[in-house]
Amino acid sequence: MAKESLGYVELEWTCPFCNTRNPGRAKVCRNCGAPQPKDVVFEQAAEDTLVADAEGLELAKGEADIHCPFCGTRNPATAVKCARCGGDLTEGERREAGQVLGGAQTKPAPDVTCAYCGTKNKATNVKCTNCGSPLGKEARPKPAAVPAPAVAPAKMNPVWLILGGVLLLVICGAIALFFMRGARTETNLARVSDVGWQRSIVVLGYAPVSQSNWIDQIPQDADVGRCTERERGRSAFPTGNSEEVCGTPYIVDQGTGFGEMVQDCEYIVYDDYCEYTVIQLQPIGVVEESGSDLNPFWPETRLESDQQLGERDETYEITFDVGGETYTYQTTDANEFAGFQRGSEWQLEINGFGDIVGIQPAP
Repeated sequence: MAKESLGYVELEWTCPFCNTRNPGRAKVCRNCGAPQPKDVVFEQAAEDTLVADAEGLELAKGEADIHCPFCGTRNPATAVKCARCGGDLTEGERREAGQVLGGAQTKPAPDVTCAYCGTKNKATNVKCTNCGSPLGKEARPKPAAVPAPAVAPAKMNPVWLILGGVLLLVICGAIALFFMRGARTETNLARVSDVGWQRSIVVLGYAPVSQSNWIDQIPQDADVGRCTERERGRSAFPTGNSEEVCGTPYIVDQGTGFGEMVQDCEYIVYDDYCEYTVIQLQPIGVVEESGSDLNPFWPETRLESDQQLGERDETYEITFDVGGETYTYQTTDANEFAGFQRGSEWQLEINGFGDIVGIQPAP
């Protein structure tokens, strides 16, 4: 994601002595003349207006200001000696830069009320138009936090608590019985009463298939139908068919008393997504054979010149008689199936659900 610069805005700082808001380029308070402290905090103005004057733009684009190590006075990054005390700035501390201050405030801010005379003033005013008192940062209206309504804790009827506990015990008991029943097994003597088998082969042939894909991924021999333009991805750089989308602008402190208004942008890349028809090898039929003996065989196939054999499938079923009750066992192993002669006896391990979980020849 690329950052796009929209320009620069002048920040402001509040004098700790007289509570006057000062523009970011001011090194001393414009009301009381006090020097700007080293630990002063720069903030966004009530309204973020792009800097247009040449001097302001030059200051904004420069490196972060430097504080004098002797008196703390803020000096431009290019200064060699402190403008106030003449001290060497070699060991001076540069202001931090790069902090995100907040979203750009481009809409008119609501009026502020002078704390001394109650006069309404524009949010951009530094002093009251009526009494001349400084309009510090606390004069700006702040959205009042809406207290969450107090919710009285719900009182639970003890009868419902008892019923809920009983229901939980019943459910837990039912689950326990279910698993206990499945885990319990019995060994029974069984006789093979019937057998059966089924074998099948899928026949493949060439036929038209409708599909869809991006235009550059469609086979060359395909018959292309309707295409629609869709978003294919995002990119940090523009391409042949892309649309720039940007997020909400925000202010980044430059360490110069100015902030850069930037926004994160990326490009939505569009491309044609098309329907097409292509001739492909696909299932066109199934041939099957089945029987009730122990001699399974694969079905005979007669293929056309452009046909092929596909996936094979085989299933074998054995029916057991246990004291008049029948149980069915299935396998896909032809060698295993061959051992189940009609009338042969086996020991079946049957679980509580009536499923065969173990088979071995009877002694």
